[in-house]
Amino acid sequence: MWKLVTILVFSALSIQCVKAPSKNNSTLKNSSLEKAKIEKNIQDILKKMTLKEKAGQMMNIGLPSLLSGDYWDSRDTVIFDAVRFKKYIISYGIGSIHNTPGYPLNKEEWYKVVKTIQEAAIKKTRLGIPTLYGIDNIHGANYVNGSVMFPQELALAATWNTRLIKKTAEITSYESRSASLPWNFNPNADVAMNPIWGRIGESFGEDPYLISEMTKAYIEGSQANGLQDTTSTAVCLKHFLGYGAGRNGKDRSNALIPERSLRQYYLPPFKKAIDNGAMAVMISSNAVNGIPCIINKYYITNILKGEIGFKGVVISDFDDIAFLVKGHQSARNLREATKKAVNAGLDLIMNPYDAKVVDLIIDLVKNHEISESRINDAVTRILRLKFYLNLFKVPYNNPSNYTEFASKSHIETNYKAATEAITLLKNEQYTLPLNKNKKFLITGYASNSMNILNGAWSRSFLGRDTAFTDKNKLTILQAIKKQVGVKNVVYVQGTGYKKDLNTDLAIAEAKNVDYIIACVGEIPSTEKPSDINELQLPKAQQELIIKLAKTKKPIILVMVQSRPRIIREIEPLVKSVIMAYLPGQEGGRAIADILFGKINPSGKLPFTYPKYSGNYVTYYHKKTDIRDVSWKYNGFYPQYEFGYGLSYTMYEYSNLRISTDTLIANKVLKLKIDVKNIGSLRGKEIVEVYSKDMVATVSPDSKKLIRFTKIMLNPGETKTLSFNISSSDIASVGLKNKWITENGDFKIFIGGDPQKMLKREFYYHN
Repeated sequence: MWKLVTILVFSALSIQCVKAPSKNNSTLKNSSLEKAKIEKNIQDILKKMTLKEKAGQMMNIGLPSLLSGDYWDSRDTVIFDAVRFKKYIISYGIGSIHNTPGYPLNKEEWYKVVKTIQEAAIKKTRLGIPTLYGIDNIHGANYVNGSVMFPQELALAATWNTRLIKKTAEITSYESRSASLPWNFNPNADVAMNPIWGRIGESFGEDPYLISEMTKAYIEGSQANGLQDTTSTAVCLKHFLGYGAGRNGKDRSNALIPERSLRQYYLPPFKKAIDNGAMAVMISSNAVNGIPCIINKYYITNILKGEIGFKGVVISDFDDIAFLVKGHQSARNLREATKKAVNAGLDLIMNPYDAKVVDLIIDLVKNHEISESRINDAVTRILRLKFYLNLFKVPYNNPSNYTEFASKSHIETNYKAATEAITLLKNEQYTLPLNKNKKFLITGYASNSMNILNGAWSRSFLGRDTAFTDKNKLTILQAIKKQVGVKNVVYVQGTGYKKDLNTDLAIAEAKNVDYIIACVGEIPSTEKPSDINELQLPKAQQELIIKLAKTKKPIILVMVQSRPRIIREIEPLVKSVIMAYLPGQEGGRAIADILFGKINPSGKLPFTYPKYSGNYVTYYHKKTDIRDVSWKYNGFYPQYEFGYGLSYTMYEYSNLRISTDTLIANKVLKLKIDVKNIGSLRGKEIVEVYSKDMVATVSPDSKKLIRFTKIMLNPGETKTLSFNISSSDIASVGLKNKWITENGDFKIFIGGDPQKMLKREFYYHN
């Protein structure tokens, strides 16, 4: 439903509306001359700006603050409040906007909203600077009604397929731009060190190298044709730095990170992303070592803008200036919080409710508490991003030009992403794939819900509102019925998330079927609502499996969840285990196709799946991390290891060879391996390469992922893979917090199963 009401009247405007999306536009990354011209334009504008205009550019406000009613009112129409609209857009010249009106607009409605704002900003302000609209399109253009919604980020990481991730990002950008949304608060480059952390599902997992490669691929897809192109969006990396390391696993909780660990694990994904063109970074809401990241000048100015050389925009997260006062208690009031954050290097302040910060910045500069040079730096970065996105010439996009929106090819890519993500973790006695002619009981909390398949950031913030669910997509139950026929399926939900609903009925129905497909899962959630106090799968869902197991019917466990939940007690009771993550709109179809053999599963875990809540360590732990009470070094016993995943076929690794037994500095070690499909089905295999420093001054990690690739093999087919390894690949951060490679023995591990890796040793000499 659309209704746009405002008392502002605009005359006919000459703003250029977008032509059809082009694949041949020149890109900034290929034109130093174009960049130089932009820098001159920025300085010309900066010289003309008043302090108020500069401060206005540093403000990012929430869309509901421009609308009638209170910020959190429930809405089904967009009605601009004329007074607030004029105050914020025209008088204050607010530089950036985020959020939705509270319901998902279609691309045509988004176009009208953004066009109204842009025309006012360009035609009704003194300098005509366009606004920058940013939004959390986390798994597809999820706030654009009718768009494709991909698997969440953790699921995409499980594909280990960078080409596929690049394609999903390209589609996300295309569909976002169809709604005139040029700036995406994604991807999440956080290293997820604690599985209880509710936002692990929005991350690429626990490994810095895998995260770096996936983040790089996402940026390449988002900006595939250059930021000036009308199909590209600018990314905003999240969250700098250490957000995924919260000590208690709760959202925005304090992290304790030594400098060496910060540089070895948490910083590399951000550095690689920035080296590959990321032009915005969102600062973490939490504190590291007691210092809120938003006022950590060492992190923002010294490391991010200094060492890494970041030239883009640094933005705060939602209302984090106020959070410094009421949360961190690191500032007495909003004025002091603003001063500390801007002086630390913050460029753009996300203050959703009002523009008080603009007046505070003006006062702080006039009283010499913030230098105008710091303000000029911030505004330069903001204008640079606007120029790179070509917003001065093309401030909004005509949705009718985006003919591939939600097209069959986009949907097929979505389906492919879901199928390649889903990870087979157990398949006792080759229970899977199933015979379609058998009878099945479908049960469990996640068995018949699109909302659970999609997770948060799905048309609404938490993704729980069923009113916004896409009606033409299939739940797991619906997809299975379509596969095997209604007559072969019995459905009993059995439980809610934590409550028994009708377990007894499920047990009774189980007696009349051949197989039980039990689908467990989580409530869609993110940020603070995603906080949990224990990692165990809720008792009610476990009890359903325990009771069903007594029927002696084979059980296939399907887990639809944004993080690993403890299944230690029920895992022995089931024949097969599938980790579906949050697979998105095509998740039901993808799960059904894997269950019945249309698709051969190929996903592998991007995290270590714990067996016990109190015994979680990443795969790259130290030897002393796993020293248990018996004084033996066998305390690493996860349910499933990082990089683990089964297939319906089998692969054989052989003939591992290296070009030399001694790697010399500035030289390359060439590695080759033969991989053969020795099964009867075509399949995709992820080949993982790890290194280990056998002895180091700083205790070495158990191993370190340094390469991976995904290949397709026909039955009986062999492929020879080659990898080049340099000294930087096997380096670690040493005593002086610098990357070094010490002389000594190293080991290479290669394979597709963490327990069956082939190994070769070599010596490094500098």
